[in-house]
Amino acid sequence: MQSEQYQVKELIKQIIINFEEILTPAEYKRGEVVHHSSNTCNKIFIVKSGILRSYYFQNDTDITAHFAMDYSIVGAVDSIMKKEKSIYSIEALEDSEVLVMNYDEMETFLIKNPAYEKLARQVSQFLYLDLVERFEGMMFLTAKERYQHLITRYPKITQQVSLGHIASYLGITQETLSRVRKLT
Repeated sequence: MQSEQYQVKELIKQIIINFEEILTPAEYKRGEVVHHSSNTCNKIFIVKSGILRSYYFQNDTDITAHFAMDYSIVGAVDSIMKKEKSIYSIEALEDSEVLVMNYDEMETFLIKNPAYEKLARQVSQFLYLDLVERFEGMMFLTAKERYQHLITRYPKITQQVSLGHIASYLGITQETLSRVRKLT
């Protein structure tokens, strides 16, 4: 898993270098909402430093869908792909330095620069595998195994992200998370 994370970071660093002309730097303060649900989103956010969190509401409960930190990517994928309003919001959990890419500009850039399509495809494949791994984890792993997987992937996450966000990401209550943490 560590080598996969290294590969993803290296691919994203290559994206930053090669797609520089269509990337716009942005800074977000802790607690700032980067994208509001119920809006259409056409942007992809590359986190250089800090943490962004994608989340949605279900029965008035805030559910974390994704964390993006240190050379990872987040966006309101439902909105980007369907060109419709999103159910997801994205917020900065820490002061964050981000590069913003307009999806339509990326498409045009790739048409003009087909040599970079492989790089974009490789990043997309890793993002897809991450989503499948998360889905399978929710289906087949215990709460303890999901927590251990998260800690292996992001060793410092419990110092950077609230336990409430971590619990919702893992699909468990904070009480269950507390019990799981005592067992590890």
